[in-house]
Amino acid sequence: MRIGVLGINFKSAEISIREFVSKACQKRISHLSELAKKFSCVVLSTCNRTEIYFSADNLAEAHSELLNVLREEIPAAFEHKLYSYFGFDCFLHLATVTSGLDSAIVAESEIQRQVKIAYEQTTLYYDLPSSVHYLFQKSLKLGKQIRSNLPLSQNQVTIAKILFEISQQLVKDLADIPLLFIGNSEINRRVMAYFKRKGIGRITLCTRSLQSAKEMADKESLKLLSWDKLSSWQEFPLVICGSNAPHYIVTGPREELNTRLIFDLSVPRNVDPAISLHPRLTLLNMEELSGLIETRQRKNSLEINQAETIILEGVQRYLVSFRQKEKRVFACA
Repeated sequence: MRIGVLGINFKSAEISIREFVSKACQKRISHLSELAKKFSCVVLSTCNRTEIYFSADNLAEAHSELLNVLREEIPAAFEHKLYSYFGFDCFLHLATVTSGLDSAIVAESEIQRQVKIAYEQTTLYYDLPSSVHYLFQKSLKLGKQIRSNLPLSQNQVTIAKILFEISQQLVKDLADIPLLFIGNSEINRRVMAYFKRKGIGRITLCTRSLQSAKEMADKESLKLLSWDKLSSWQEFPLVICGSNAPHYIVTGPREELNTRLIFDLSVPRNVDPAISLHPRLTLLNMEELSGLIETRQRKNSLEINQAETIILEGVQRYLVSFRQKEKRVFACA
């Protein structure tokens, strides 16, 4: 099976290096690039990982060419932070990722949607070989099977829950203060929904497209703030940033500000890390939040082991089927 993956994630590298890789992929290995088309690349980019799935007759040469492109764009040493898998190991890795077992939040469901979107969007730009179609379709099927058959999600620690608990500890009178969410992203919407269920009502959403957010804002009783008013973030005691901007959009706090706590859920980061130097402000990014989550979910170890066994057996079974199918095709040619 001529497939491979070149990637980096929250386990292998700090957030600053992951940002470099994410930006390099956006610039040089996007759907519109000839390189991506040449190697049938599917790029999976989330807040915790950037992975390039590819296919070629010579996987070693394809891997080297992709790596050289990243070297041209990334000014820091990063190669030792990457991981690469080929054939069976690549298949096993994607199935594990899709099931949520390789996520900062074990068994989280968002990664299944992200994998599906990355795969389906790629097919709109260029044709993929049968091996890549098979890789993603069967990995998605295994991910769904894990979630349906194992109770991992019952003890799940979520980003929204962690953010709420930290906010309660660090911000006084949480139910009575105004909160600002920056970006109408999926992760922000999930966190907003959780905060609303916990009785937090004074929520403002700042987004580039007010029109697209208006229906949700009316339904959820949210206030909307236009993007050109983003500098007013300093008026909100709690700020949660989950935008997809490729650069810092929250910068330069004044000496006197109302903000006490900022969560940056974006990769690349959207909040200037220098803000954390302000004596009355706490800034937490995804790397720091992932560490907190990891310590909270170790009690799922038995279910995780069961899930890993199911995935391993499933990938072995699917790979045998793929090879048998290939033999039949060659016999008929």
